[in-house]
Amino acid sequence: MTETEAAPQQLTIKRGILAIVAMYACQLVAGTVISYAFKLTNPTHQMPIEIIGLASTLLSGILVLTLFWWDIRRSGKPFYLEIGLQPSKVTKSTGLLLVFAALASSHFLAWIYRSLILPAYGYEGIIGGGSKMFSFIQTNGGPLEMFGFLLLALLVGPIMEEVVFRGYLQSSLAKKIPIWAAVLITSIIFTVGHSPMILWPMYFLYSVVWGWILIRTGSLKMAILIHILSNLFYTVIGFAGWDLLA
Repeated sequence: MTETEAAPQQLTIKRGILAIVAMYACQLVAGTVISYAFKLTNPTHQMPIEIIGLASTLLSGILVLTLFWWDIRRSGKPFYLEIGLQPSKVTKSTGLLLVFAALASSHFLAWIYRSLILPAYGYEGIIGGGSKMFSFIQTNGGPLEMFGFLLLALLVGPIMEEVVFRGYLQSSLAKKIPIWAAVLITSIIFTVGHSPMILWPMYFLYSVVWGWILIRTGSLKMAILIHILSNLFYTVIGFAGWDLLA
């Protein structure tokens, strides 16, 4: 019997759900702290909501990563495998090929939805919360604000969301229900946390693809990689001055 087989299973559905609750609790705490901090330090100046949102989201992300780093470390190495913190079960080259193929195909489908389908129904120029924040910071922010956004978009955000949604929630659900159902439920929960609603099909598509990458490669690191690359894609588009897509 291997060490993994002998070790008790620690990742339960209850623990997966608690991970989601903890993430949103950290966001609530961070949002409250940042809002009051801005009011106390500069009561005569109304801080733009985009800057408050950036600061609170970045703080909450750091809080979540710290919390889950502690939880993973205290749970021990067998728990790493339960949430997918392991090398890919496919070769490195195959894993990267899957990531880039999934990235290209999902973004192509997203482009069709946003640039062809939505305009056909009178919804043109719609962008997501992340892109709105990027546009505001690019126009009104300074180097510090841009650094904070890039840190959030390309590192803190992807790692946090993949650990919570794919590592904890999807992996815990997959132990009790069919894998496709685990990906579906996780993706629904992931999607409703993003805005605007009109772009929910795009966010759902991305979540399904990232969940599939975890299943196909067996590695949470690959899911984190494709999430980072997806955010990087939109960041490059933003710097290039093209129409932001998400």
